[in-house]
Amino acid sequence: MVQLGKFFEAVLIKAKYYPKDRIAMIYGDEKYTWKQLISRINKLANALKALGIKKGDKVSFLSYNSPQFVINNLAIQALGAIPVPMNFRYVASEMEFLLNNSDSKIFIFDDDAMGELQKIRDKIPKVKFLIHDGPNTPGDMLNYDKIIEEAKDKVIKVDVRINDVSVIIYTGGTTGRPKGVMLTYDNILYNEESAIAFLGAILPPIRDLDDPVYAKNELHRRMLENYISITWIPDVFFEDPKMKDKVIMIESPTKKGPSLPVMTYAIREDKIKPFVGKAPEGKYHGKVTFGIADQSRDLANIQPLAYSRWGKIKLIFKILRLMLKGRIKVTGEKEVAKRLKKALRSRTEEEEIDKTIMVPPLFHLASYAAFLVAWMFRGSIIVFLKSKRFNSEELLELLEREELKQVFLVPTMWKRVLDYLEKTDRKFDLGCISIALSGAAVLKAKYKKKILKYFPNAIVVDAYGQTEMAPVATIRVDGDPKDVKDRCIGTMLEGHEIKVVDENNNPLPEGEIGELCYKGKSVMKGYYKDPEKTKRTIDKERFLHSGDLGYIKDGEVYIVERKRETINSGGEKIFPLEVEEILLEHPKITQVAVIGVPDEEWGETVRAVVVLKEGEKMTKEEVVKTVEGKIAGYKKPRSVVFAKEFPMSPVGKVLRQKIREKYGQPDKPVETES
Repeated sequence: MVQLGKFFEAVLIKAKYYPKDRIAMIYGDEKYTWKQLISRINKLANALKALGIKKGDKVSFLSYNSPQFVINNLAIQALGAIPVPMNFRYVASEMEFLLNNSDSKIFIFDDDAMGELQKIRDKIPKVKFLIHDGPNTPGDMLNYDKIIEEAKDKVIKVDVRINDVSVIIYTGGTTGRPKGVMLTYDNILYNEESAIAFLGAILPPIRDLDDPVYAKNELHRRMLENYISITWIPDVFFEDPKMKDKVIMIESPTKKGPSLPVMTYAIREDKIKPFVGKAPEGKYHGKVTFGIADQSRDLANIQPLAYSRWGKIKLIFKILRLMLKGRIKVTGEKEVAKRLKKALRSRTEEEEIDKTIMVPPLFHLASYAAFLVAWMFRGSIIVFLKSKRFNSEELLELLEREELKQVFLVPTMWKRVLDYLEKTDRKFDLGCISIALSGAAVLKAKYKKKILKYFPNAIVVDAYGQTEMAPVATIRVDGDPKDVKDRCIGTMLEGHEIKVVDENNNPLPEGEIGELCYKGKSVMKGYYKDPEKTKRTIDKERFLHSGDLGYIKDGEVYIVERKRETINSGGEKIFPLEVEEILLEHPKITQVAVIGVPDEEWGETVRAVVVLKEGEKMTKEEVVKTVEGKIAGYKKPRSVVFAKEFPMSPVGKVLRQKIREKYGQPDKPVETES
């Protein structure tokens, strides 16, 4: 039996069973239904197939956050091929490296990239076709819209297995060149299942069942006001006024992977309140064992069935089969059990569809994965900003106008939004936001407190990890300013292990600082075409060495410092050696060390510490100009320091730590000899 790619299949099922006018995406003034999207995905997939793309081939694409990004990604995956998203900030040399290193056979690109691409046309021999998304397409390229218009709107059935590579995301390291992280479908889906299970498990505990209060603290208030059950049963059950004084329990066992916690539901202060855990005997009136899915991820493909006549029939027969097998059981008082059985095959009469906005670039896995959770697991409407540059005012206006429920920003973006809110006289109604998600870098405690102030009903979800973890390792949830902890990144996700090790890979006791290492099904398959780096990163016990220094205290993980030299500026990783190699090409420079300098807005900014050849002179402006056009703008040095010499080890290595200690503080005077 042919198995379709999990991401493509999830969209296909929603397009088939959701109402034909149900919106999937909003892009400025443009709205796309699920049916419109799947049609365009099918057409692009057929066009790529006609160009020779088959399972396992790599196709790179450069797109902004837009429907095009999603269509490109899913069309490639529909063929069993592997998408390779490219950073839209790349310059020609970076494009050349990624296209050649990834063995991409086709490159789909936005019109903005035409100028840089033309510089490397004769340097990317593996790329057989260039597909231009824009007007005035050159004769030796294919036009994006034209090939889609001329292609068939037909589902292509390709056997895609769960352990096949779903995407290659290029990320960085200390070598100066990005590494292609291979992630399987199972890597990403398991990570998302673990995150969903984690968020469910932090709801009020079952020991509070007898408490008549709806929310006993600020965190619970914020969580409960915005809680949506991943199953539809409690919402349908309590629509019947006669059931308001009843307590029900739902178990959702799975055959494998992270399971949803056992949940108990009751009405408190006229609202449905979920409790984590099994209710004691005699404390509940009905129970559902809801083993409808082999894995939690499969629920995403079951819920849409309830939206159409044929889907409901299919759902009813599926439920009956599973009842006969004992996978689904309903027990309890007669009227309660009757209502629960009806709830199994129905959906709520009034449904509010969440809207989520994705602002960080989707070519980063943090945004890519967050998008998949909201869009595929929950059927949310995804909203993209039309403008290509981040603007706090535009974002806030959109949040208010569209009444968005979830917003994902990296810490630099959060700081800009909060700074704007503190300075402006405008008043925004931001009570609609239920989840303020942050990732890609550490979000400082003071900013979390400000988010809780300006977004009065939101919880702050701080997801920490790295691309190689697909991407989340730990999650921290805050809803009360007094409970916020600095540099605390929460607890490890279910189904994963964590250890802290010293430089010799020996485990360290709680409280001691060492390298954080993770193990679990989310760990990447490896680096593309680089088994040596893979071997250095994943040890013999299959623990991924994160390169982050931290410690564990009372079950929570704290970040202290990055082990390697990577600079994190505004959520973007910058690799010193890559910048240093370019600077060293200048005939006047003999040594250079690129370091990160703490910065309130960006987290870190790039500083070049330069040693000139004897008798030479340079200005700071000349140093910066050396890298212009050779690397993306965010990698350029923001400050330059000239030094007489570098501290060296006995074996001739530059002592970078001493350089950071001497030249790495933003407010201290430094040598500027040139």
